[in-house]
Amino acid sequence: MTGIRNSVLALLIMTVTPLAVSCSPDNDVVPPANPGQANTSSAATQSPRPTLTDSKLQPPPQDNKYTSSTARPKIVFDPCTWISDETIQRAGFDPTSRKRGRDLIAEYSFLTCNFSAPLRDLAVDSGNATWAENLAKVGTYSEPTTVNGREALLVRDPEVRRGCQIDVRTKVGFVQIAVDLTDRAARGTDPCAGIQDVATAIEPEIGKDN
Repeated sequence: MTGIRNSVLALLIMTVTPLAVSCSPDNDVVPPANPGQANTSSAATQSPRPTLTDSKLQPPPQDNKYTSSTARPKIVFDPCTWISDETIQRAGFDPTSRKRGRDLIAEYSFLTCNFSAPLRDLAVDSGNATWAENLAKVGTYSEPTTVNGREALLVRDPEVRRGCQIDVRTKVGFVQIAVDLTDRAARGTDPCAGIQDVATAIEPEIGKDN
């Protein structure tokens, strides 16, 4: 899918060492030592609740020579293992389409999960780039909003005509909820239509402590 998240990540990737991206070919990630147990990555060990345990969904470790050189906090909320099937269905997407995206583990880190529906695709990115850094990138084409009382931005990237996103502030950075229209969507469809409902459904999964 043509992810509108690139409008933020493009700037971030330009500032990091090219070899710092930590993801496996074809979006597969390194599974935990025992796939039958709950995820034991650094993200999950901070999680106060159970997470999905499918080995194909587990996030990569957040410890490497690039992350250790920064003072950025680790990402706790992992969209691929924290968001329930019921929530994804409520948001209007197919839970069986859940697929790990291309995680970025570097000076800036983002954990990514992708979902789909006949007329639109969804990417949820959880990152530790700061809210101020995000505003510096997308502030000129976004408007303030709230999602379940949490500070957020509605972002309409002028270069992504069939995509729309809501960025939701977290303690370590922000979660990007991005919708892209598929080829089946009628021409002239507003990609932002209903995105507030999508974000409202997903936000509680972040957790009040995150």
